[in-house]
Amino acid sequence: MSKASVETICSEFEIEIVPANVYPEPGQTRAVATMRNIMRKYGEGHFRLVMTTLGETKGNNALIDEASLWATSDLIRACPDWVENRTSEWLEWWDRIPLGTIMITINQLRGKVHQRYALAGAIYFVLSQYSREGMSERVPSAGLIRRAFGRVKLSPDEAIEAGRKLLKVKASLPHGQFGPWLEKKSGVCHSTAMKYMRLAKQAA
Repeated sequence: MSKASVETICSEFEIEIVPANVYPEPGQTRAVATMRNIMRKYGEGHFRLVMTTLGETKGNNALIDEASLWATSDLIRACPDWVENRTSEWLEWWDRIPLGTIMITINQLRGKVHQRYALAGAIYFVLSQYSREGMSERVPSAGLIRRAFGRVKLSPDEAIEAGRKLLKVKASLPHGQFGPWLEKKSGVCHSTAMKYMRLAKQAA
């Protein structure tokens, strides 16, 4: 499958492919090789569903990387009933899911657990709650996720990566919404979030 085909589909979803040496902003990704592999392995229809799930749900177009693409692909294949028979709910769940928080938490396990599979498991944990509760208004918190996957102190590199993800989430939200997002969904206190983001900016 040619790179141009992936680029064309990304363009349809208003996702810009940037070079590997550029840190992506919301609406951008540098994971073109992963996209090509997914489309080659599972077909264009499957790849479009992956892009719909990540690219057209709230805030998630800021988080399109190798791990999130593979995890989403894995979940689409693992949960055909949700995807095929509860499609609108599937997309609503992804609108609500605290993907940035989950990715920050899973990043703490880097080097210990494969990011793709850890992320897929964490997302499935949250989606299964939505499935059973019929889209409860309560969004599972980072604390709930951490209780499932363990609490690990961040190394300096992990703190920088967490800061980068927080900066992405902040950029993807409307003005004035990042503070409420931190309070309600992230499980990270304001001062810690500011510290991580400051470290990420200094490391850029």
